[in-house]
Amino acid sequence: MVHEHYVNRLREISSERKQRIDALATQKDAEAYVLKIRKRVRKCFAPMPRKTPLKPVVTDRREFPGYVMENILYESRPEFLVSANLYLPKKLDSKAPAVLGLCGHYEIGKECDLYQAFSQSLARAGFVVLLIDPISQGERRQFYPSDGGKRPGLCHAHNLLGNAMTLVDDFFGTWRVWDAIRGLDYLESRPEVDKTRLGVTGNSGGGTLTTYVSALDPRITMAAPGCYIGSVLANLENELPADSEQNPPGLLAAGLDEADLLLCYAPRPTLILSQEHDFFDPRAARDACRDLKRVHRLLGSASSAKFYMGPQGHGYHIENREAMVRFFKKHAGLPGSWKESGIKLQDHSVLNATSRGDTCNAGSRRVVDFTKATALSMAQSRKRLSERQLVKVARRLLGISKSVNRPHARVLASQKHFDPEKNKCLDLAFETEAGIHAYTTVHSSRELGMTPVKKRVAVYVGHISGREDLEQLKWVQDLASKTTPLFIIDPRGMGQSRALTCGDTEFLSPYRADFLYASTGDMLSESLLGRRVFDGMQALTWLRENGAENILIIGRGLGALTALFAGLLHPAKPKVEMVNYLPSYQEIIENPLHIWPLSSFLRGVLKHFDLPDVHRCLGKRLKKRDPWDARMKTSKT
Repeated sequence: MVHEHYVNRLREISSERKQRIDALATQKDAEAYVLKIRKRVRKCFAPMPRKTPLKPVVTDRREFPGYVMENILYESRPEFLVSANLYLPKKLDSKAPAVLGLCGHYEIGKECDLYQAFSQSLARAGFVVLLIDPISQGERRQFYPSDGGKRPGLCHAHNLLGNAMTLVDDFFGTWRVWDAIRGLDYLESRPEVDKTRLGVTGNSGGGTLTTYVSALDPRITMAAPGCYIGSVLANLENELPADSEQNPPGLLAAGLDEADLLLCYAPRPTLILSQEHDFFDPRAARDACRDLKRVHRLLGSASSAKFYMGPQGHGYHIENREAMVRFFKKHAGLPGSWKESGIKLQDHSVLNATSRGDTCNAGSRRVVDFTKATALSMAQSRKRLSERQLVKVARRLLGISKSVNRPHARVLASQKHFDPEKNKCLDLAFETEAGIHAYTTVHSSRELGMTPVKKRVAVYVGHISGREDLEQLKWVQDLASKTTPLFIIDPRGMGQSRALTCGDTEFLSPYRADFLYASTGDMLSESLLGRRVFDGMQALTWLRENGAENILIIGRGLGALTALFAGLLHPAKPKVEMVNYLPSYQEIIENPLHIWPLSSFLRGVLKHFDLPDVHRCLGKRLKKRDPWDARMKTSKT
């Protein structure tokens, strides 16, 4: 249900975007389109930090057949080190064109054979190349035993960093692209580099960053993103989650797609690299290139947008590397074709820019340190909100308007059942918006009618599944056995409507279905938590309209957040009980290895309030017990 809901919405956005592209008929149309999307894209990455001294250091220099390599450290932000390798042609008679090399998702970063290969190849072809380690890869480790758990895998690490940033309205993709932009600054500072010929390339996550740099930095004169460009819709349809940095907030709300990022400075020479057997859909990559070619032609540059599909699977394999070098040679004005040869890979002892292969041990701050500092600054500067002010801000962050449509309830007769030894049950489905249902099971010790509402009712929102909580927890079973009807509600994507997409076997997996829908929502400028709260509020509205006067909403775990905000915002002012609740969002900021998912966060919430502020506003209406910490363990709070 949730998957198809988002697919249908993205199809509408994609269709409207296609109509805009197809309507471009003149050079003036194309120029206006480029300027418009450039402004919209920049908002997705705002705010950018100010530029500070790079403080570059060359830690080693070695000569190899066909090229020279220097190991480099620079600060993209104060006390935030970027480790890199600078590849130089062996012979330089004049200033050379340069390429910024961006790594994909390999733990070893710039040490990866595919990235060493394209860097050596470009240097042999006459380019200066700066290949940088991404955050939490190569020498830029971000997690340590002192964080209280096992070091997370690569994609999990990116999502942990990015999810926490959401609370302070930051975007991990901005951090990644800023490292790259500062890498361009370093290239420009080198006397060997011709500033008028600057390229950028990378594959997979490096293809993502190549696209971002192309969209945000006018100095780039040629770009070759590999194994990334397609469409957000194709990724969603194909059940393909993307890392935190690959989901720019507000991108879809602005009517944009991945191809638009490459059009921000059209008709800049751009080569889209794909692979026949890639998991990023090659069909969508071809469609994206057609958009580029259309706009480029209208701008008077019929041959500056190209597409190349290699014969292999995901990766910067030799065919794509050779196509990239040939494309860059052409647009940098270097003569001749290109065939890759003579590549000899180096190990970390040669490539490391730090003595111990760890920038934090070399004095760098960690990303989590910056996020903590931002959260602290927000806590110190935000004002105490009145209940009215808090409700107003919470509505805006959750995306819930004051006007609520009257919900419709279906009685699911096919699932109706009766157990005389326990209690009577009835299954309902609250239609909270078109195509979305909050599935509900009503438990009572008395006979149930089509509208099983009494003046006094209780609502239960489970951690992941209300029914599973009922089966496993004695205190929930006791609730269900009481005279008061108990409405066990599963908001969208929970319990009975949980999506088994993305090969999902574990709801709290950091890189599966729930994360996919939460990050898709962020690109739509909406909160998945907000939509779940809306489902809960719609159920409360239905209960109130059918005679309920005294409502208690109980939430456990993830459901506690739904119950908390529904209790705050609903005009019925229900009593709220939270079990295994998250005491504060600050708990997430303080614990890098948190387990609470992106779907439980609100973008920018710590600018305005934290969860204890909501607790204060609910006052005596709120009851709390058995809090959980950032790792969903019983807290001492």
